[in-house]
Amino acid sequence: MKKKFFSLIHGNGVHVAPETRVIPAEEFSQALEAYQLMEEVKKDALKYKQGVAEEIEKLKEQAQKEGFEEGFKKWVEQIAKVEEEIINVRHETEKVALPIALKAAKKIVGRELELSETAVVDIVSNSLKAVVTHKKITIYVNKKDLEALEKNRQQVKDLFESLETLIIRERADIESGGCIIETEGGIINAQLENQWRIIENAFDRMMKQHEKAAQGHG
Repeated sequence: MKKKFFSLIHGNGVHVAPETRVIPAEEFSQALEAYQLMEEVKKDALKYKQGVAEEIEKLKEQAQKEGFEEGFKKWVEQIAKVEEEIINVRHETEKVALPIALKAAKKIVGRELELSETAVVDIVSNSLKAVVTHKKITIYVNKKDLEALEKNRQQVKDLFESLETLIIRERADIESGGCIIETEGGIINAQLENQWRIIENAFDRMMKQHEKAAQGHG
């Protein structure tokens, strides 16, 4: 007679005590009472429930992890955007502030030249620092500045290491506060407008570097 097995979720059939054969379907109702079958079903259901719970917990942990990683990724992206905005704001501020600062500096120097006759001596002395090793110097200045430089000739001479001759002359084409320095090695244009132009060019180079840096962050 063909045997039949009662299959649950876990296991291949309903078994009785060890060393006992698998119960055929024909003898099922006599060999195993209803409550015994229910016990087997309960155990099987509990085992399945535990397996499902474990799987749910794993999925939950995975979702939490992925959620954290996604949140962290968004946080990093937001930080990068903030840094980019800071760079852009700084760049725009510099574009506005630097020309204003330069204009203010010109006014301050102009005002200082009007109020103090020694201001031109300081400006010329600063320009002479590049040629302190030269021996023959001719300084061309505006007529308004000639007297102040002559009064402070010794201060100017003291800048040089081994000066042989120092000549100070006026030139109509030189604005007050600036000078042209002639040495045995060449000529230096230290007029104020030329110095402002050098500063402006330096600002322009700096702005271009900042623009390049900002593009690199983009």
